[in-house]
Amino acid sequence: MNNRKKIRFALYSWFMTGALVLLYTGLHAQQRESAKVMVIARPLKDSILLRWAPASPLLWKMANQYGYTIRRYTLLRKGQLLAVPEETLITRQPVKPLPVMAWEPLTKKYEQFGTIEAQALYGEGFEVSAEKGPHKGKDIMSIYHQSQELESRHSFALLAADQSFEVARAAGLGYVDKQVQPDEKYLYRVYIAAAMPGVKADTGFIFTGYADHQPVPAPHGLEATAMKGAVVLSWDKTMYEHIFTSYVIERSDNAGVNFHSITEDPIINTSSGADTAKQQRFFRIDTVQADKPLVYRIRGVTPFGELSPASDTVQVTVVEILEARPSIISAAVLDSTVHIQWVMPPGAARVSGFQVERAAAVNKPYQSVSKRLLSATDTAFTDSRPRPSNYYRIKAFTRDGQVAYSLPYFVQLEDSLPPAPPAGVKGMVNDSGIAHITWQPNTEEDIYAYRVFRANDSIAEFIQVTKAPLPATVFTDTIEIKTLTREVYYKVVALDGHYNPSAFSQTLTLKRPDVVPPVPPSFTDQQADAAGIYLQWQPSSSKDVARYELLRSADTSWQLLLTVAATDTLHAYTDTSAVPGVAYRYAVVAIDSSRLRASSQPLTASRINMGTPSGRKLLRAAIDRENKSIVLRWQPTANMAKCWLYKAAAGQPFRLYKTLEAGTKEFVDTELFINTAYQYKMKVFKGSGGDSFFTEAIIVNY
Repeated sequence: MNNRKKIRFALYSWFMTGALVLLYTGLHAQQRESAKVMVIARPLKDSILLRWAPASPLLWKMANQYGYTIRRYTLLRKGQLLAVPEETLITRQPVKPLPVMAWEPLTKKYEQFGTIEAQALYGEGFEVSAEKGPHKGKDIMSIYHQSQELESRHSFALLAADQSFEVARAAGLGYVDKQVQPDEKYLYRVYIAAAMPGVKADTGFIFTGYADHQPVPAPHGLEATAMKGAVVLSWDKTMYEHIFTSYVIERSDNAGVNFHSITEDPIINTSSGADTAKQQRFFRIDTVQADKPLVYRIRGVTPFGELSPASDTVQVTVVEILEARPSIISAAVLDSTVHIQWVMPPGAARVSGFQVERAAAVNKPYQSVSKRLLSATDTAFTDSRPRPSNYYRIKAFTRDGQVAYSLPYFVQLEDSLPPAPPAGVKGMVNDSGIAHITWQPNTEEDIYAYRVFRANDSIAEFIQVTKAPLPATVFTDTIEIKTLTREVYYKVVALDGHYNPSAFSQTLTLKRPDVVPPVPPSFTDQQADAAGIYLQWQPSSSKDVARYELLRSADTSWQLLLTVAATDTLHAYTDTSAVPGVAYRYAVVAIDSSRLRASSQPLTASRINMGTPSGRKLLRAAIDRENKSIVLRWQPTANMAKCWLYKAAAGQPFRLYKTLEAGTKEFVDTELFINTAYQYKMKVFKGSGGDSFFTEAIIVNY
């Protein structure tokens, strides 16, 4: 009894060392609470190795009590399907875990995983049933903790079995079938020999034979990264997670001649399924000495205890990290030179040399001013050609390419000379009012930045438009374009490292884009007579007008009558092509240099239609003294629509006297005075087209 307690105490100590892999599930991670028995096989020429695992803790507990039964069915022989499968009961007695006392030699031979398996099977506190009665008195929390303990035992049991096939056989989770033939294929059936009431137990199947034999593959994708005092090894684990349950990492300290394992036991993948989906590589850190070339390789271990061939090797050398960095302790100006001194704190990494670098500003690129690499013992350097403003730093090197920089150290020489004004200033303004300005960079070594100034008049004061010194030689400005000021003016000033400003550059004149149409012209006079329609207009007051166009419209379309240059002093026109009696609309349009248009208000006018004298003697007159009247007679012409009768007393102009309808042949005038001479004539209108003519005038002395 005392010996048994000692064994249990030893097993418990090993159990506690495995706490970090509590959640390991190996080949049984799927469906923890299902009733399945998961089976895998490894066919060899003279035997077939079987491994299985119950998928739930309760199923595992039940199988430990009742054991497993294995039946084999021969289905193929020499490539031919048998008409009736040959059934063989392989296990006369159910396969169960070895009794507790039989585990002692196994724990000595397979110290770690044998001990874990034994502890999972026979550790104290195994009962999970809640018996009623005053002597048991277990509450619901006790049952919960026992259930959690059962899950832990189940996980550790399968973990240990996955790492050693002999341990798996001792735990009732493995079997070797030696009664096999290489030309046959079998269906194996593994199931729990009996079942507890209320617990469903499924059957595991596997179909295999020597024809399915494949050599164990070598792992691939090994990578090694040197770190501070260690090497990080990584390789692809998703490709081999169904083949290998653990790995052996081997290292060679003599350039690959001899290898040895860096750990006493194989490396186990303790990632859960969720972690595996996110992380596709296996990582391991090996702590080693620096400055020593090392060669690594890995081997995989299968659930059947087979060791795979070695992977490809990787070589790496861990070096000491250069953590210390130099520090400039002084920089003195001596006769237009700068004498620099520094110190290098001691460190594990060996410095092979130094380099002195210089920049015009702390944020500008550094360039080496030491023509050669200074030795590791040098602590001073003299810059014989310094700039007005200098930022120095020391760069330390190691033989393996590591570098470390000192903090910048600023040295400024006296400088009162301003730089030259910027040259080559040019630019353009686009239609959106964005001005793009460029200029040539100054050639002075201490040039620092530029400032840009703007004005709306070349003689006005220029205002700075750069909010901060501009390091580039390009500037973009946004200007107002809806203005009558046609130009915008720019000047550029250069600054050196001491902020000494240069004189202004030459003035850059840029034309604003024209988006404002000109002021529209306006008509000032119009006269219509028989000769035509006279038009006069006031030109636009805009200075950028290029020409004027006079347009005429009799309907909805406009016709160009005249184009006049803006420099022309002619601002009048007589339209002699207008048809008499037709109403026309006129407009004068101002067009500027950007082809923007502005039209006057339309004006309506008609050419007076005085008719066309025909020379016809249509009118005849007779005096009727009795009725005190003058009778006018005529013969109507073809297409006569109407006629107007004009009358004039002696010495007076003609005036419209009567409007007569078509078909009228005579008219009696009774509005007369004795001893007066009267003149008559008619204006005859034709039926279509609006054409007309005047008859010859007749004189009647009444």
